[in-house]
This record gives sequence, structure tokens and C-alpha cells, in this order.
Amino acid sequence: MNHKIVTYPAIFKPLENDVYVISFPDVKGAITEGQGLKDAMKMAADTLASRLYNKEKLPKSSNPKDIKTADDGSFVASVSADLTEAYRDRIDYQI
Repeated sequence: MNHKIVTYPAIFKPLENDVYVISFPDVKGAITEGQGLKDAMKMAADTLASRLYNKEKLPKSSNPKDIKTADDGSFVASVSADLTEAYRDRIDYQI
């Protein structure tokens, strides 16, 4: 089975207690947070997949070098997500 993998730049903003707030400038509403970098990256990938798994047309991805960050320790990192797995995980999801 082919998997649809996407990669977008994310801004990681450090807060107190090793918490990071992550946002995707190219993906409307894609904001999350994580405790430590490992958890933050996992949460970022999940948020990216959740926002894009059912979109017919994906937003254009910016060049990470073109994204400006505040002088508060924030940095830009590329985040990848498997949209095929995200779709499969949500097929039987019920509220």
C-alpha cells in the first residue's frame, strides 16, 4: 500500500517546564503543545495529520528558511505526517 507522507515547517516555541507550543504557518488551525522535544514532535505530527488527512487540496509548504521567528528561543523544524495512516485511524472513529 502506498502511503501519502507530507512535510511542513513548524514553529516550536519553548515555554517554562520544557513545554513547547507548536504551530504550522501553512496549515490553518494546526496548533498543539508537547512536554519535551520528543513529545512535541509526536504531537506536531499528529496535529498535522489530523488537519490534513481528509483534504483534497493540500496547502503549499513554505521554505523553512523563509519563516521568521521571535527572539524568544523559537525555532523552525520540518514535521512529517502519514496521511494514509491518519485516515485509516479515523475511519471507525465515533463520538
